Amino acid sequence: MKKSNFISSFNYAVQGIISALKTEKNMKFHYLAALGIIIISLFMDFSRMEFMLLIFAITFVVTAEMINTAIERTVDLVVQDYNPIAKYVKDVSAGAVLISAVNALVVAYLLFYDRLSNVGDLLLVKLKNSVQHLSFISILLVLILTVGGKYLWAKKNGGTYFQGGAISGHTSLAFCAATIIAFVSENILVSLAAYGIAFLVGESRIEGGIHKISEVVSGAIMGILVAFIVFKVIG
Repeated sequence: MKKSNFISSFNYAVQGIISALKTEKNMKFHYLAALGIIIISLFMDFSRMEFMLLIFAITFVVTAEMINTAIERTVDLVVQDYNPIAKYVKDVSAGAVLISAVNALVVAYLLFYDRLSNVGDLLLVKLKNSVQHLSFISILLVLILTVGGKYLWAKKNGGTYFQGGAISGHTSLAFCAATIIAFVSENILVSLAAYGIAFLVGESRIEGGIHKISEVVSGAIMGILVAFIVFKVIG
């Protein structure tokens, strides 16, 4: 497969996500809810299995909503007048979204109820998260915020959703990883090496004509801030 085709496939996929965010109110709600829940999970001492179930529940709802949107648009494209079969198809797809939402509520209840039953204690107890969990959350938040940046500015600034325009996702992930390495290693040489590699990633995006300097700098700042907030403020 050619590189251009490989990148184009990602562009089309991200474009589908962004289009759903722009046109569907429910997708905007799911996006904000997912972002909020992932941040709240930092305050919970989830096991790997529990966190896996949480992520699965979130992605299950989003996937079901996107499939439902695609089905509804296809039916509207093919069927112009009222048709009971078309109504049946739309109702079934909407029912699938409802089932996924109920599943997410059940998972949320099982994971959060006991931990939130005493809010006072929760606010007084310092977070106890593993380095691996904090690192994963940092990277996940950077990815979500990058998608949000693409949603707001990608087409306005030029470029595609996956390549160019808005915030440099490669740079934000590189500087987020470098900051995590600096916090975990607490070694000046290792930290400098990590930031040096991150700087080369950002520089390559500029040299390749994919991003502007401002987009690379904003990506670097976002990556550093997310890792700093997760590790030093929350964790």
